[in-house]
Amino acid sequence: VVPITPQSKNGGWAMSPDQQCMPNSWCPYACESGYYSAQWDPTALLYNGAGSMNGGLYADGNGKLTKPDPSKPFCSPGMFNAAIKNTLGQSVSACQTVYPGNEAMIIPSVASAGGSVDLNVVPHTYWLGTSSQFYVNLAGSTGDQCIWGNADKPVGNWAPFIFGGGQGADGNTYISVQYNPLYTAAGFKTTDTYNVKIQCESGQCNFPTGGQCQCAQGVCSVDNGCTVTLTGDAKASFVIY
Repeated sequence: VVPITPQSKNGGWAMSPDQQCMPNSWCPYACESGYYSAQWDPTALLYNGAGSMNGGLYADGNGKLTKPDPSKPFCSPGMFNAAIKNTLGQSVSACQTVYPGNEAMIIPSVASAGGSVDLNVVPHTYWLGTSSQFYVNLAGSTGDQCIWGNADKPVGNWAPFIFGGGQGADGNTYISVQYNPLYTAAGFKTTDTYNVKIQCESGQCNFPTGGQCQCAQGVCSVDNGCTVTLTGDAKASFVIY
């Protein structure tokens, strides 16, 4: 378990900085890169309805925290089959949304300059079969930019890229890249940022027609982004260049 803005009112929980973990409420938490929170409300069965914010631990009326599923750990390893490979001379942060939770993009995975970082690609047993979503910031970003931003600054919700990843019920893993529609809607230019391509590292990776999946020089190889299927134990990287 890793803390998110522990100096703020959220006290390290994976909640907005001004949001507190209160009695009679659910309190989501974050895990280190490559791992996912294995605790959520088992009665939450609607993607956007009642319970969709009920991730993490439950604080009862006395503020006592309990695990909804004591048989599971706080954090479990994800698929460990997709990572960011950063070839730039500056760090880049990928900001995972909290779901179930308030969907703020506040869980950071930072690829250092010339380095790499595993992404939390969740298995098909994750809550309601949902996948992971990451808002990927500009070059030079750190975990401090994993915030719910606003339209005058291209960070967090207005970051230039969105990456996705999750295992389907068929056992295959699906990873994707696209330019963030909010980034362009706010007037920022996709040609002003770095390029991203999905690169197969091992095993069988199925690419879209044309044999590539990338967003480069302001244009994606497939309109509105592309998806690559990883079969079996295949592994791939989001190469930033």
